[in-house]
Amino acid sequence: MRRASSAERARLEDFQRTAYARTEATVGARAIPLEWDYAAILEQCEVWFDESGGVLTGVLILRVLDQELFLESIATAPEAAGSGRGRVLLEATFERARELGKTRLGLITNGLNPALSWYRRMGFSVDREEKQPGRLVIHMSADGPAI
Repeated sequence: MRRASSAERARLEDFQRTAYARTEATVGARAIPLEWDYAAILEQCEVWFDESGGVLTGVLILRVLDQELFLESIATAPEAAGSGRGRVLLEATFERARELGKTRLGLITNGLNPALSWYRRMGFSVDREEKQPGRLVIHMSADGPAI
């Protein structure tokens, strides 16, 4: 994995649109990461590209906060679905939290996202639910031994 540069904004945006199309189709709502200003994301967050043979297979977007590392986005290419790339990306996220000395990892997801049960299996628990227009946002975290 390598850090993305600000010059790769278009590549990042194209990847996110493609990757989140599956989620949007499943939940019937716009994916939150597709509402972002990616110029700001590249300035404010760590954006990591997972590549294989020059092909982008996954993206991690991490926000370093005082009390935690926040997983803004974890996305895999549609052709990588079911290959274990998501697990590799999440393990890299846990490793990054350890490198930064963070003992808590947070994220949000749509309540209809099929990945919700996967996040639970990977050590996350629900902190709270938040109703927003057209979606139920689930706030989750993992801490302590999970990290």
